Amino acid sequence: MEMNPAEKNQIRWFVLVFAASAVAFLALLASDVVGVGRTLLKAVPVGTLLVLVLREMRGFARICLGGAMAGSVCGDILLDLPYQNLFVFGLLAFLIAHLFFNVLFFRHAKRPAAGYEKVLTGGLIGFGGVMIWLFSGITPALYGPVVAYIVVIISMSIGALLVPSENRFLFLGAFLFVLSDLVLAVNKFLVTIPNGRIINITLYFIAQLVIIMAARSIWGVRRVGTLSPLPA
Repeated sequence: MEMNPAEKNQIRWFVLVFAASAVAFLALLASDVVGVGRTLLKAVPVGTLLVLVLREMRGFARICLGGAMAGSVCGDILLDLPYQNLFVFGLLAFLIAHLFFNVLFFRHAKRPAAGYEKVLTGGLIGFGGVMIWLFSGITPALYGPVVAYIVVIISMSIGALLVPSENRFLFLGAFLFVLSDLVLAVNKFLVTIPNGRIINITLYFIAQLVIIMAARSIWGVRRVGTLSPLPA
């Protein structure tokens, strides 16, 4: 069903708040500004998506996507605070978020039918195996949680791939999430990537926006035929 002009305008405002807060946080991050204000600002973009989910979704999709966004907001805050011992808790928050994604996606997923779906599924599993091997040398206390997280996020991306839809934006968002976390992990555990945190967070914000807008087109109360974050 097509959105009326008022609904389109409301979506524009959601996207505007998301984009403005995301850019503001990235500017503070690039300037090495730290503090509680920056941490709270980091939670605003995904917090905006949480409000959009509660407004646009109903039933099981609302529960799962709301849980995923709430877990992500908690993870955003925990990972931005300047305390190394909070990393595992931030990882746990995002793991819970991905479990919510997994439950929703696999509830609607179909067996891979097209050849490219089988190839991508196999490729994602192989990619997950490479990541598990790649980080095998990190601190043993962190290796278990990292492996669990890799398994869950790869599973989430496969679930997104196998959800029937008119486009592949849901999978695109999920794959960008995987790339975001890969940059984060490599930058934290292996080698320093120039502007690694900015790249990581930029990919993360884009991934969350694409996932929610794609999910809205599939499960939203006002379903639309195409993904259109900025309706014309």
